[in-house]
Amino acid sequence: MNEPNECLLNKKCQPCQGGVPPLPYEDIQRLLNELGGGWSLNTESHLYKEYRFNDFMGSMNLANKIAALAEREGHHPDLTISWGRCSVEIWTHKINGLTESDFILAAKIDSLINGKNFNTHLET
Repeated sequence: MNEPNECLLNKKCQPCQGGVPPLPYEDIQRLLNELGGGWSLNTESHLYKEYRFNDFMGSMNLANKIAALAEREGHHPDLTISWGRCSVEIWTHKINGLTESDFILAAKIDSLINGKNFNTHLET
């Protein structure tokens, strides 16, 4: 798995007060390329990634780690958990679009998987 961009990892999510425009398409594509891989835009133009595991607990462990990260960052993704899968959908709800904070959170989520303290059975 590719490492997320260090620049994104070193930033903190900024709360959106609304009234700001979503990122333009060119910036979205640039930031998408900076992520470690596997992220895409879904039909609603939200960031989306699915992680696959060999068991249910891998999905739950990742979801719990994402929840703790989201609380620290003050930015909360939508998570869908099922046997062997944890899907993540990220966007800035206040503006119904993408901001840099969405990409920062995505990079930090990927770093959870790449971290040495994440014990699970991730499918490759």
